[in-house]
Amino acid sequence: MTTNNNLELFTNGKVTIGDGREFTRLIGGFGENNSILTDKQVSELLGYKDGPSSVRRLVERNIEAFEIDKGVYIKDIQRSSEQRTFVETLISTGYAKQSITQAKNIYIFSKAGFLLFLYFAEGNIALETYKDFIEDYFQTKSENVIMKQTLQEELEFLKEQKITAVGRVICEPDEAKKIEWFQEAEKLNTRIKDIEITLSNEKLMKSLEPTIAIADSFTNTKGSYDVGVFSKILNIKGLGRNNLFAWLREKEILMDGNYPYQKFINYFKVLPIENKFTGRIDYKTMIKPNGIVYIVKKLIEDKKLITKSIPEILAELDAISVAV
Repeated sequence: MTTNNNLELFTNGKVTIGDGREFTRLIGGFGENNSILTDKQVSELLGYKDGPSSVRRLVERNIEAFEIDKGVYIKDIQRSSEQRTFVETLISTGYAKQSITQAKNIYIFSKAGFLLFLYFAEGNIALETYKDFIEDYFQTKSENVIMKQTLQEELEFLKEQKITAVGRVICEPDEAKKIEWFQEAEKLNTRIKDIEITLSNEKLMKSLEPTIAIADSFTNTKGSYDVGVFSKILNIKGLGRNNLFAWLREKEILMDGNYPYQKFINYFKVLPIENKFTGRIDYKTMIKPNGIVYIVKKLIEDKKLITKSIPEILAELDAISVAV
């Protein structure tokens, strides 16, 4: 288990949802400017009678999907070496001090982590129910645009600073100071790369919005979707029906015979079909809505998606539905 760093948490105002309940917005844990939700807040928002224990059990049942070691979706702050820095903040948001000391795990969720949790939540909780809360709590309506501008401005400033530092390395006659300027240039270069990756990811996600929107829309339906139909809808270059199955096997999501591994069974619906000629039972593997979102995520990581506009994809979906 990796150690979670930079876990100082602090409050940033209140958010009131439609039924009048009020939540304290927490910042930190996934970057100093990022809003987070605690497992207690999630349990209160979703009305879990057992409180955060229910949230922790659901996380632990799906721990591989949450990829806790990467620290993108969730973090276990009980395992942080900086625990003392946020205990008081947790108490101010409703945790009892005793519950903090006795809990084996206390999870915090990024926005992406909370959305992932909703996909696994009991009762097939609809994303639309919490759309306004998510926009208000995570400040996606306006703050993200400001943050992006700030990052771009910081990037330009750091590049200028790096030019200066590199110039001092070349011109500085004092060897000790030359080393200091070299270290400063390396430090600036690391930060520049981090910002460039962040902005690049934002650009990638923007370009993928039509595809992700379609994938999310599937979560609002009750049906399952044939792998071949899914590949046509997404227009995945080089990954038609057979190749998409091969890719899923390569990623060890499906076994030989296209049957899902046990840890991915929740993402698929497997239909037994009797072969009329041999009498053998074959299996037709369908993708459930939550599986579609998971697979989209994996395809994004592999950079295999070619997006279309939402009208184009919907038109293809209509055509495929008529054909089927």
